[in-house]
Amino acid sequence: MERQLEELYSSIQELKKENEKRKAPDQLGWDDIAQEIIGAVTFALPFLFTAELWEIAKDISVERSLAILLMTLGVAYLFIAKSRIGNLKREELFHIPKRLLTVTGIAYFISAGLIYLYGINGLADFTPGQYINATILISTFAVIGAITVDMVK
Repeated sequence: MERQLEELYSSIQELKKENEKRKAPDQLGWDDIAQEIIGAVTFALPFLFTAELWEIAKDISVERSLAILLMTLGVAYLFIAKSRIGNLKREELFHIPKRLLTVTGIAYFISAGLIYLYGINGLADFTPGQYINATILISTFAVIGAITVDMVK
């Protein structure tokens, strides 16, 4: 009888540890970065091939492009730092959430890379400024995709 009680006690302890692990906030890791890359590519690709977006990138001013960049970063910050979606560990680097840094870095790198990889720069005949505008516009969607796929598990 005593042996059975010990087995029950050890089983309960294991269940408690397992439950605590499940409740623990998700720390930023390589799996999260892979999910962010997948989300950024998935959401950026459909917008990459729209000629309307290319025309907007050609016509938009630098000020508007920077405003879109700041708006995207603001929305991403609110989504990551202030929303209650997902069980994320609060990790910061210089008072900036690490996930915000990884999400935006990945999204902008992916967007610039996809524009180059698919030759959109040559098709749309972008100047360097227009290339940056196109990267910012496409990254708006890539950031949303990276955050969404990272937070939904």
